[in-house]
Amino acid sequence: MKGIVQVVGAAGVMAIVTVALGGVKFVQISRAIAEHENFAMPPESVTSALVTETVWRPKLETIGSFAAVQGVTLSAEEAGKVARIFVESGAKVEKGQQLIELDTAVEEANLKAASARLELARQNLSRAMSLKNQSAMSAATVEDAQSKFRQAEAEAASTRAIIERKRIVAPFAGRAGIRVVNLGQYVGQGAPLLPLYSVDPIYINFSVPQKVVGKITSKSKVTLGVDAFPGVTFEGQVTAINPNINESTRNVDVQATISNAAEQLKPGMFARITVDLGEEAKVLVIPTSGITYAPYGDAVYVVEMMKDKSGKEYKGVRQVIVHLGEQRGDFTRALSGLKVGEEVVTTGSFKLRPLVAVNVNNSTVPPNSEAPTVQDS
Repeated sequence: MKGIVQVVGAAGVMAIVTVALGGVKFVQISRAIAEHENFAMPPESVTSALVTETVWRPKLETIGSFAAVQGVTLSAEEAGKVARIFVESGAKVEKGQQLIELDTAVEEANLKAASARLELARQNLSRAMSLKNQSAMSAATVEDAQSKFRQAEAEAASTRAIIERKRIVAPFAGRAGIRVVNLGQYVGQGAPLLPLYSVDPIYINFSVPQKVVGKITSKSKVTLGVDAFPGVTFEGQVTAINPNINESTRNVDVQATISNAAEQLKPGMFARITVDLGEEAKVLVIPTSGITYAPYGDAVYVVEMMKDKSGKEYKGVRQVIVHLGEQRGDFTRALSGLKVGEEVVTTGSFKLRPLVAVNVNNSTVPPNSEAPTVQDS
């Protein structure tokens, strides 16, 4: 009996200890929950900028390549040996200037023979006409003389044409390229001899999306930049717009004409093109660095004063979906979602979420520019 009493007493003591420990743990957990509810994450450090209004002229940036107004590779219309070369590679030539001459010794001899036959045929025809007037020559004989005269005349003209085709002349004024034949070289019919290009003015060919083709006219201005001349801009004007849309790309081909008196621009050269699309207009712009791009929509974080659950004010952010437009340098046009003067996050937006507290520090913000340049550190 005494043993049973001891067991019951020990069980009671353990129950009391267990309840006491449970009470202590309950108090500790309750305190931890209360502390967690009152815990606030430290503010995220960000930089910011104000939404500003500026004036932009609508424009389109694209790429294109230069093409000669006139360009051709002169070739031999007749086979023969190169007898004379009258122009050096790269020289400027005038329209009608003789450039290359093939050997025409055989043709010159044939022309002399044809000229002699023509003179004889002319004399025979004159004699026949005189005798016909005296009724001493039949009409058939006169007609035969006329036919032989025409044949001799055609033969002489054909020989002269062959000689002319062996004299290569410039079909337009321009600059000669690098010749591909040498003196004394035999060339076949159709063989290339010398490139010739007219490059002042020069064309620039490019494509634009069909949605903006209605804003481009034959008077639209274009500004060009080429890698060969860094920092130098060239200006021109649209002169032709293709009447049809490319079925593969759904773009429209456009051609502009550029003055090229110094002949700095070469056919085939690559260029960056800016096309004016209309008059200047007021636009809202924000730094591009603060935009968060996502499939469901592009967004920015707007900084403003907020209140927590206890009613205490703090500086936080809200996420705003924005419709974006043209980008220029470090800035992007905001078409909707923002107002002038609103403060948007420019760096650090990747670590934010709606209602998060932020600490704005703009003491070391790099400058933004519409035309930034690369600088070596």
